[in-house]
Order: sequence, then C-alpha cells, then structure tokens
Amino acid sequence: MSWDVIGQQLWNGLLNGSIYVIFAAGLSLVFGVMRVINMAHGELTMLGAMLLFTVTDLVGLGYFAGAALVVVVMALAGFLVNRVTVRPFLGHSELVVILSTVALSFVLLNGSLVVWGSGPKGVDKPFNEIVQVGGVYVTTAGVLLVGVCFAAVLGLYLMLTFTKLGKKTRATGQNLLGARLIGINTTAVYDTTLIVASGLAALAGVLIVLVSSASPNLGQPLLITGFAVVIVAGMGNVAGAVAVGLFMGVTEALFGQFVSTYYRQGYLYVVMIIVLLLRPQGLFGRK
Repeated sequence: MSWDVIGQQLWNGLLNGSIYVIFAAGLSLVFGVMRVINMAHGELTMLGAMLLFTVTDLVGLGYFAGAALVVVVMALAGFLVNRVTVRPFLGHSELVVILSTVALSFVLLNGSLVVWGSGPKGVDKPFNEIVQVGGVYVTTAGVLLVGVCFAAVLGLYLMLTFTKLGKKTRATGQNLLGARLIGINTTAVYDTTLIVASGLAALAGVLIVLVSSASPNLGQPLLITGFAVVIVAGMGNVAGAVAVGLFMGVTEALFGQFVSTYYRQGYLYVVMIIVLLLRPQGLFGRK
C-alpha cells in the first residue's frame, strides 16, 4: 500500500465531497425549512453547468464572470420554482408537491436535451495547472473548487446563524405556526429559501465543470447521490449534510481504489441502507 496512492484518493475524494456538500446543503435546506423534497434540484445544478457553457462558449464571457452571472440568474429562478411548482401545492399532501417538482425536473431535462443535445460540453477553465504536493498531484482548478465550497458553506452558516433573515428562516423551519404568530412573513422566507437553495445548486453546477464536463444528463445521478447524503445525515440537517458529504466523497474514493471501482457508487447506497436500519432518523437527525 502506497501512501501516495492514499493521498491522491483523499484529494480526489475531497473534490467529489465538495460537490456533494454544496448540492446536499441546498437540498437539505429546502426540506429543513419547507418540508419539501425538491426533485428538480439536480436539474437546477445541470442548468447551472449548461448555462455556464453557453455564456462562456457562445457569448464569450470569462469563467468567473459567467459563473457569477449564472449563479445569480439561477438563484432568482428559485423564486419562480417556489411560486410555480411549490407554493400553490403546499396545502395539499406531500406527494402532490413531490410530483410537481418531478414534473419540473422532466421539463428542464427534456428542454435541455432539445437545446444542447445529449453530448458533454467542455468549458474553458480559468487555469488548470498541475502541482505536485509530495506524491499527490493537485490541479489549481481543484483547489479553486474546494476553496469556493468551503467559502459557500461558511457564508451559509453565517447567514443562518447571525443574520435576521437566517433567524427567521430557522424559526420558520422549527415551528411554522409559531413563526407566523410572532409576525414572520413565512411566504418571504419560503421564497428566500428556494432562492438560496437554487443558487447553491447552480454553484455546484459551475464548480463541476472545473473537474468534469457539462451535460444535460448530470442532474439525475447527482440527485440520487445527494439524497443518499441527506438521508444519512438526517433530513433537513444542513450541518449534518456538510459533514456526511465530505465523508461520503472521501470514503467513496478510497472504496473505489482499494475495494472495487465498479461498485463504488453502490457503496453510498449500502451506507444509506445500513444507517436507515440502525438509525432511521439519520446520523444527525432527531426522533
């Protein structure tokens, strides 16, 4: 066993885990505040990647300007997602809301296939030098990915913990009726929650292209993985989703190296099943 190989897989796992963290944080935030399972979250990430390809390849914007524009546009699109596919059905059963977001997911997926086709699209990276740290090969694009991930997680934590908006958001998630009785505009909180979650989804999309290609088909596999992370952490626990996302990314890479690459993705679902059997509420969830 080579320590260089272990180090390389730890780095690879950190890259994947960073994507899982950003994606699962938004998915968990929506459920924690609104008790809604957004089945279109994967397609929002896909749109982030595909729109970045469009504005960089066809419009000619640079990566950073294009990424900023895409994240802002997709965050604002979260307002429409709430008003069109979530809010009108909140008084109905949870299944109705899920089916509404499933319908949105299929619309976005098939629309993207019509617009961009099914093939992968490459995006010019701002820099992609390879640096050797000991026996581990690290790309500067990968360092950017990890750095932005931790900055986004820190920003989300500071917003939820210290801002007035964050306190309103947490209060709404903890007790909807109580939040309304003390004068919190829960409709605005719901709008803001999906705006933030959609921005995080788009951020995951623009970060994915630093280490992979953009494709209309990337949303569904990522959604399944994201659900595995959220379920293991405990539905609605954003901090738990961050911790589990990193853990899953790193251990998945090590599993692929030392056990089986073929069954690497299946490893995540085995972990999910074991956790559900032993602790149905998730590792960080409450009964």
